[in-house]
Amino acid sequence: MRAVAAGIAALVLFALAVTSAGAAPTEVRVRIEGNTKTLFEGPILTEGHDVRAASDVASRPCDGTNNGAHSQPSATPTAASVDAMAIVGEDFDGEWYSGYDDYFITRWGPDHESGSAFWGVLVNGAFTSVGGCQFAAQAGDEVLWAFDAFGSRPFLRLASAADSSPMPGPALPTATVEEDEPLALSVKSSTGAMDGAPESIQPVDSALVAPVLTDAQSGYQEVQVGDPSTVATAADGTVSVSFPTPGWYRLKAAKSGYVRSNRLDVCVEPGGGGSCGPLPADAQVRTPPPQPSSPESQPPSGHAAATSGPGVGPTPPPLSSFSFGRVVSNAKSGAALLTISVPGPGRLTVSGSKVKRSSVWVGGAGDVRLRVKTKGKALERLRRNGRVTVAVKVSFSPAGGAATTAQRKVVLKLGETAG
Repeated sequence: MRAVAAGIAALVLFALAVTSAGAAPTEVRVRIEGNTKTLFEGPILTEGHDVRAASDVASRPCDGTNNGAHSQPSATPTAASVDAMAIVGEDFDGEWYSGYDDYFITRWGPDHESGSAFWGVLVNGAFTSVGGCQFAAQAGDEVLWAFDAFGSRPFLRLASAADSSPMPGPALPTATVEEDEPLALSVKSSTGAMDGAPESIQPVDSALVAPVLTDAQSGYQEVQVGDPSTVATAADGTVSVSFPTPGWYRLKAAKSGYVRSNRLDVCVEPGGGGSCGPLPADAQVRTPPPQPSSPESQPPSGHAAATSGPGVGPTPPPLSSFSFGRVVSNAKSGAALLTISVPGPGRLTVSGSKVKRSSVWVGGAGDVRLRVKTKGKALERLRRNGRVTVAVKVSFSPAGGAATTAQRKVVLKLGETAG
């Protein structure tokens, strides 16, 4: 009996080992809504893994165990989206915060954050309460990264009227109808409330349901609101569409002041039965290209490799090492050229309540000229009086190290030459 028990135990341990070693990647639906286009939308196979921002000096863990959020690794919104962008040949950028053990995303593909428009992440229609490397994504989840996610813009959802999927979760990605037959659609909005907070779900009137043009090279998708087939929803958020010929059609909903909707792929079958053809390739489950085996061995040009793990590196420079040169301003744009002395490689960021945020990677020690813009009433005073005083906050994150900041008042004068 002891031998039998030992044999069973060994078989169980072996089975567990095989299951763990051969665990399949997770299927997650990724949608990245950029400034004017959808940068990616579709299901992929993904798993948690190290990721590396374009301006970072090393790879960072991104598997749900970050900051002790979970004990076991899993797929994550950030790693899944890095995989998605890799499929279309694009990368991302972000700032690594060792205190959170996570990235603050600043760019997906071509779309970089601006002074007032930042990237935000939602899973199944709700903002995540932890970072994109800490959240454990499950099979079937929809990960949405949205540009200007915090601009008080509700999120649109386009669905077949027959789709009973609960909001704010994702709609079914496809619908089927026969040619020349009406397909009833519904457009509603949600606010992305997190952690079970009350959600406001509303029908959206005058939303434009339009065809989607997919760029053959980049894979980016753009809503063609000027197309003659575009229709607007009624007061209850509903609308009907029909298609004259069989095949696959793509629709999205858009409205000013809202984040554009998910894509609905419509299978239009021939009258009396038949097929609409195979599902479009970019709507099928895709697998990302292999991750680089040793990204730390090839840091970006001008970067120094981290020596002590994420967020650990050289001692931050003293605040006195920052100095400001003279500035030159432009009356029309309020642009100013600010000269800042930095002690070495790292990320330099300028911000303030009266200036737009600007950030740049610096390859080494020396003077850096960074173009910043005044905004709001400060810009009005600059145009009216020819000068304005603004508080400028400079943050410098050395390669692999912690950030330090300095703040100075700078007088911007029209027509002054740079020193």
